Amino acid sequence: HKTDWHYCYVLSGTIEYYHRPTGSKEKPEVLLVKKGEMVFTPPMMDHGMKFPVDTIFLTLSRNPRDQDTYEADVVRIKMLDESDSICWRPENEY
Repeated sequence: HKTDWHYCYVLSGTIEYYHRPTGSKEKPEVLLVKKGEMVFTPPMMDHGMKFPVDTIFLTLSRNPRDQDTYEADVVRIKMLDESDSICWRPENEY
């Protein structure tokens, strides 16, 4: 995100949270964020999430989370190996 920051608080399940500074080509660091834990993402931090189990989490952010506002602030990059994942992108059907 160019200007947005957010906290993600896990109500149940686990988030595999990957992050690295924007522009870095290094392998991202991974954190396991479990029930009752929270992670903060500042602006200009490449990040992605995988969910090894069904997970419910809250996102608290600086910017509104409607899709148009969100997409105007996000820069999509290829950072994670998605070969073993089910992925969703905004252009996908619900």
